[in-house]
Amino acid sequence: MPVFEYECDACIDEYNSDISSLVEKINKSNASKIMKKNPKFYYIEVYDDKKDRLAFALGEKGKRNVRKFRYKVKNNKSLYLELKNFRFSELIYNKEEEKNLVCPSCSKGDKVRRVYSTFKAIFDDKNKRAPHPGDELQYHLDYKKMKDEEMASSWVGYDHLNQYFND
Repeated sequence: MPVFEYECDACIDEYNSDISSLVEKINKSNASKIMKKNPKFYYIEVYDDKKDRLAFALGEKGKRNVRKFRYKVKNNKSLYLELKNFRFSELIYNKEEEKNLVCPSCSKGDKVRRVYSTFKAIFDDKNKRAPHPGDELQYHLDYKKMKDEEMASSWVGYDHLNQYFND
């Protein structure tokens, strides 16, 4: 079953504009205004690296389905954000179904694009992949033997030989 991941460009643009306005004027009152305006900001934390202490924190930390970002900003401060996830996955069977996608965060479908997926389902035969921890020992040994035979039988080409001769 083909599972694809998508990102909402409208959500990303909204986040970027709010983060830019927060960085321009990084204080607690501006951060609270941004959190009220955009409820997709779950947590904002500003840490003062020079004084080695927390300047302020707003919101609830550790919610589910969040994207976490950490930025170094001016005046030796670090900005830590937890935002509502703008990436979502959908099960698509036909190309026509992809046109009807809607972002679950903002309910817009006009700026949704497919991105490279960070997960991949492996449905191949075990013999076509490298062994992983947890596989039986014999599979590790057989795989090493197979790779050694491949390397021994490979033809030595000119590119390999040229490295030993000085021109």
